[in-house]
Amino acid sequence: MTFVTHLLGGRRGDGTAVRQAFKTPEYLKSLYLLMHEHIRRKEDINRAGTGAYSPGLRDDAQDARNNLFDLLNKIPGKESFLAVVDIAKLHPEEASRPWILLHAKTKAEQDGDIEPWSPSQVRDFHEKLERTPRNHKELAELAILRLLDLKDDLEHGDSSVAGILQTVTLETDMRKYIGRELREKALGRYSIPQEEELADAKKPDLRFHGMGFDRPVPVELKLADNWPGPKLFERLENQLCGDYLRDNRSGRGIFVLVYRGEKAGWDVPGGDNRVDFAGLIVALQDHWRRISPKFSNVDDITVIGIDLTKRSS
Repeated sequence: MTFVTHLLGGRRGDGTAVRQAFKTPEYLKSLYLLMHEHIRRKEDINRAGTGAYSPGLRDDAQDARNNLFDLLNKIPGKESFLAVVDIAKLHPEEASRPWILLHAKTKAEQDGDIEPWSPSQVRDFHEKLERTPRNHKELAELAILRLLDLKDDLEHGDSSVAGILQTVTLETDMRKYIGRELREKALGRYSIPQEEELADAKKPDLRFHGMGFDRPVPVELKLADNWPGPKLFERLENQLCGDYLRDNRSGRGIFVLVYRGEKAGWDVPGGDNRVDFAGLIVALQDHWRRISPKFSNVDDITVIGIDLTKRSS
């Protein structure tokens, strides 16, 4: 127990620098649960209101145990949130579980707060109704907005080229068109390199890169008519989440499906349901929510469907 107290900077430390690699959500969760098995809360010494006292080994032990949870709770992000939720499920003392779940809820609310805008972003928004992204989350939000603008133009615009794009059967050709449209509307806020290749020779369809920070947002593009339903679910999980988002610089991705009107429906895994294109988009987004706990490194996936038949109908 003295070792853990040293790691956490307890009173018995000798001032020697120690490695801090254990301060990750997974390790902190494991250590906290392990210490609860041997340092039971019901055996804690309650010093409140007893006046001055000299702390003993038991005081150090229970303080070290509690400090582990404090360290975990201060780490922002999805991985630490899931670790706190796991602790709530696995905590040996059932009475403590609601209290820990409350901490998890508070963490989620704090992580979801919008960061304050900088003066330059306020000015940028005032002049152009848009702001330049400063971080990965803001870049992902802008990428989604750009793709939704493109979706609206193709599905409802007076000058829509959806009828022409319905003749495109190759995903590479569709990627070139969408990539060009997104580059033309970048306005210096992002870049999208062509034919970008990862270390394992895999090539994401598109990747948004921010200005002044290196945390790209990958986009996986599929022509929905070319794929059976189960394969699209597999591609979202294994290709986008498993391959293109395994880099710790990226935690948000976009799955874009373009519908040309040739396929009537798709089978959805896990049941006998067959859905249309709109139902497919909903099912894929729901699938991400179900598998999200498996990918603690991935903050969010957004599924966007572009229906090229809407303008003609």
